[in-house]
Amino acid sequence: MVKLVYTYALGAYAFRRAGSSPVSRTKMKLSPLRGLFSCKSPILVYNTICNMKNNKNSTLNKKLFFGHLLLTFAIVAICWGTCIILSINNITTKDQKWIYAPWFIGGMSPAIASYIVLKRNKQVIGFGDWIKHVFDFKHNVRAYLLAIALPTIQMALMCLISGYKTGLPLYFLPLMIIAMVFAGGLEEAGWRYITFSELNKKFNFAISTLITAIIWWLWHLPLFFIPGVSQFQKNFFVFGIVVLGLSFILSTIRKLTNSIWLCVLCHAIVNSLGNFFHYDMYGSYIASSITTATMIAISLLLVYVSKSYSSQPSRR
Repeated sequence: MVKLVYTYALGAYAFRRAGSSPVSRTKMKLSPLRGLFSCKSPILVYNTICNMKNNKNSTLNKKLFFGHLLLTFAIVAICWGTCIILSINNITTKDQKWIYAPWFIGGMSPAIASYIVLKRNKQVIGFGDWIKHVFDFKHNVRAYLLAIALPTIQMALMCLISGYKTGLPLYFLPLMIIAMVFAGGLEEAGWRYITFSELNKKFNFAISTLITAIIWWLWHLPLFFIPGVSQFQKNFFVFGIVVLGLSFILSTIRKLTNSIWLCVLCHAIVNSLGNFFHYDMYGSYIASSITTATMIAISLLLVYVSKSYSSQPSRR
């Protein structure tokens, strides 16, 4: 897979460096792979990936970045901390359904904190303006296909390697995706809207995604101590491997489409598919590692090729 990334990306570089003659331009327009054998240095790919920043002249907004993190984890500490303390005293969701309320509010903490800190830092005018930024529906078909294809590939690989059992009938999928927008998807109003985007002003694409993945992974930790939720007493480290792959998927969508909504949609699809195809997300180091490595390679390939094409000089 790494060889594939180098192969395709180097071809894209050759396309960008094509000569100015009409003949060379015509040949290179056919495919970036046409110039594959003329490119001899993989260092070109590495250097490009290491410079994948949003804007070299922009700087990380520390008030926005750290303000969002502090508020997000404060809400989680209160809400999920309450759930943990109650469970220690044998008060769980099995007998007390109201405990799902602090559990749900904790899950919405990235979105809640997002609105508060963006409003405080005058990045949005009000709640309506924030909604418009998060639910930016107007994108072309290719952008939507990207948001659907990447989580589908991730799920297919996990099922193929670890095995699966069928769950709900597929005709429930649209309703499930709508529900999962509010049960996981809106996390992206924080993680990809603020965390990744701010980090990408200071660090390259890969490092920004890695840091976001670690923060996102640690944010989930309390769930592994709350009885009645899907993560309870599962393998936190295998989950971290899966989170890393998903983080690259979501960062790629954010980078290529500049959309929060498509990240929300992708996250909702990921959460939904597990109800229709039951695979062991937490039990297989092999399946999660192979799937994550593949999704990272695909993500880097897509971002690099997109950067190569967008940086081509216009020719008359």
